[in-house]
Amino acid sequence: MASKIISQSREQLGSVIEIKLPEEHSALFFSCFNEIGRIEKAYSRFLDSSELTRVNNNLGKWQKVSKEYMFLLKQGLKFNHKTEGCFDQTLKSSLENLGYDKDYSFKPKLKKEPLLRKIREKIFDPIQIDEKKGKVLLRKEVEFGGLGKGYAVDKVAELLEKAGVDCYYINAGGDIYAKQGKGKPWTILLEHPKDPERIIGKVELDNESIACSAPNRRRWGKYHHLLNAKTRKPENSVKAVFVIAETCMDADAYATSLFTAGFEKAMEMYKALPVEVLIISSENKMFKSPGFKVEFF
Repeated sequence: MASKIISQSREQLGSVIEIKLPEEHSALFFSCFNEIGRIEKAYSRFLDSSELTRVNNNLGKWQKVSKEYMFLLKQGLKFNHKTEGCFDQTLKSSLENLGYDKDYSFKPKLKKEPLLRKIREKIFDPIQIDEKKGKVLLRKEVEFGGLGKGYAVDKVAELLEKAGVDCYYINAGGDIYAKQGKGKPWTILLEHPKDPERIIGKVELDNESIACSAPNRRRWGKYHHLLNAKTRKPENSVKAVFVIAETCMDADAYATSLFTAGFEKAMEMYKALPVEVLIISSENKMFKSPGFKVEFF
């Protein structure tokens, strides 16, 4: 007889986190949410006490960092390289300038960056790493928003795997990893990019991840949080990107990258990435890769 699946939810990482486990593994809920809380405490740009904030407050100086911080920074650089710069973890100041700051003011400041800073940023690499000494030197503030939720989901999945759980579902605000073991795959509903009360279709997941990038939940006025790395302004040629990948961090980062690349570039760029995609343009054009198995409603 199949085990009863139970669910628990909490607000963490600026989203609602939902985890589903077999009833006999319900004692693991505490460890799962505790791990997400640990990651948020260490790497949130909204917390003054986080390691991320501490390093950002010391630009231009070599700073000792944890192995996990170093790993996340290097992963961001990897995604930057694989997406031709579309994934950019140095957009923190641009987001804050548009009003997406730690106080959630959503009041654009629109300050012009000093010319000397612009020149310095073009000459010097904004991120330098000395892995042997465990140190980094930043010339721009960084943030892990484009991969952080996916990383947290992967860490929870790793925790559950070590505990011998072979059936689980983890959803961090739309970044999902699902494994069903010997049962039927999990059915995942795709949210309408404009109306969270509607769905456009469904996919099935088993031992893989899906992530969506869309601005509908973080939009204020004419702005949103998905910035084109070149213009450092909100990208508006795409309405939503759904990405299926092996890990949730990959799905999260590549969904962000493809959205911010713009519709035309995203249709070509995905071919070099380990993903399957569904991309919807602002004009409601739809592009689907051959391996993205979706049933539309």
